[in-house]
Amino acid sequence: MTGNIVNGKELLEALSAPFPPQDIEWKVQSASKRNNATNLLVVPYIESRAVMNRLDCVCGLDWQSRFNKIEVGGKEAFQCELSVKINGEWITRTDAAEVSDYESVKGGHSNALKRAAVQFGIGRSLYDLPQFWVELKQRGEHRVWGKFKINGQMEQVSGYFDTPVLPDWALPTGSKQPKPNKQNSKNESHAKNNNNTEQQDAIHHVKTLLQLLNIPMKFVKGLLERCGSNAGDLEKASVNDLRSLYQVLSPVERYVSTCRNLRLGTEQMIYYAQIVLKVHLESLHSLYFKMDSATADEAIELAKADMQQAV
Repeated sequence: MTGNIVNGKELLEALSAPFPPQDIEWKVQSASKRNNATNLLVVPYIESRAVMNRLDCVCGLDWQSRFNKIEVGGKEAFQCELSVKINGEWITRTDAAEVSDYESVKGGHSNALKRAAVQFGIGRSLYDLPQFWVELKQRGEHRVWGKFKINGQMEQVSGYFDTPVLPDWALPTGSKQPKPNKQNSKNESHAKNNNNTEQQDAIHHVKTLLQLLNIPMKFVKGLLERCGSNAGDLEKASVNDLRSLYQVLSPVERYVSTCRNLRLGTEQMIYYAQIVLKVHLESLHSLYFKMDSATADEAIELAKADMQQAV
């Protein structure tokens, strides 16, 4: 928060700090084939929600964004004016992005915000990372499906790849990431150990959300059942079950944590969530299976807009 940051230099350093591995997404940029093996060039990126979380965490209410629709080279685009209060003065930096093929308005806003955020150092360290070539597999952490130019011809590529391991300098201090999986299909015990480690990591992340949201463990069975799991408890749940539960809880935790940083009470949190979701909510726990990342972002923006008007 800005109250803990003495000057503009410290604020910019906090904004430009590396992101933890769980906030980094990966997309396939190209593919190549050699000796009947397909390899993928994957590049890291962050979602707009990670940018907003960083701004909320470092700046509190002292940031704002404004979007303008413009035209660049005959194509529609969105321009983002991102403003951050530094040493009592509003500093604005601007960048733009073409209209997205997917969710044109929302996608254009998100891409423009991310580009403007780079002007303040947010996510800039991703541009310094080396190239990551990974193996196309039948099973893995990330799904890939699409056509890529290989040896001069377009080919359909379908399969999975595992998350690349980032260099230590690209990680926050004290941050950990899974060790690379060694490709050895004959070593079943090694694969089992990897699965156990992955499951324990997933359990840890889910338990953290449960604690932050004050969810008693006795309710976990019901939450897992609504995710389609018959595990009964976290220790018996599969990695996929745990991921599903994490995806349910994560947007709610982010919304609640941001609202707490904004010093909003429970009734106010419910109020803004009800406006966005257009349903009556008995409590914050009613948000599970209703609030996703998009509606969390919308409710956060609504709450912040109201608070800025009240200042």
